[in-house]
Amino acid sequence: MNGFFIVGILCGVLLLTLTVVVWRVKLSQVSWQAWVCYQVAVIHRLIFSRCVQNNKCTIPEFGPAVIVANHTSPVDPVLLWTKHFASFQQPHLRVIGYMMAREYYEFSCVIRWFCRAMESIPVARNGQDVQPVRQALLRLREGRLLGLFPEGRLNVTSPDRQLLAGDTGVAWLAVKAGVPVIPVFIHRAPRSDSIFKAFFVRARSSLTYGTPLDLSAWQGRHCTPEDLAEVTDLIMRSIAELGSIGYTAISAQGTSASKSAQS
Repeated sequence: MNGFFIVGILCGVLLLTLTVVVWRVKLSQVSWQAWVCYQVAVIHRLIFSRCVQNNKCTIPEFGPAVIVANHTSPVDPVLLWTKHFASFQQPHLRVIGYMMAREYYEFSCVIRWFCRAMESIPVARNGQDVQPVRQALLRLREGRLLGLFPEGRLNVTSPDRQLLAGDTGVAWLAVKAGVPVIPVFIHRAPRSDSIFKAFFVRARSSLTYGTPLDLSAWQGRHCTPEDLAEVTDLIMRSIAELGSIGYTAISAQGTSASKSAQS
């Protein structure tokens, strides 16, 4: 009798736990896979990358937006998801789908599963595939969030002093989409010479959010290379100012020149 009683208690606890999980997933308004990813991210931040917000998060509760940030660690996408719903009137999860290098999908089944769960868009580094751009625009037209790292790669040369040159393709996408562009600076992200080891480096990171950028002056018209360079500089300057570091400006002729952006 005692054995059946214990089994009954365990089954009841399991059923209650499952009910709570299903209820929480429903409240989160995302897929169960994305919900699981966020719970993993919470545990990861508690153990390794503790992360706080330095000011009010400006990610919108509803509607599309492009999130742009500096890029010094493979953990950056996880950090940017930190309590992004803190300012929402009705807190719920919003997935920030990132455009990321296609090779991440080739590491292992686990990494591939997480990439797909987070609605990432694989991009070939040769830049000749237009399909990712179409997917990104579709995502924004559906009212979802898109994450971009304008530097295009990890900044390992001067992450605490100077941003790398921005990619004008990011500027084109931001203007074409016609949605809010929100700059964020990630401070003290965990770093390592290994992509995998970076996730197990203890760090105390923080996020500084900027106000949405006004790109209306370039929208609704055909942008020239000079226009895209100007928009790229605006995006990079907005990120750099949040971190009080320099950025690499792009001249009207398309050449790169260093420019200080100290705040």
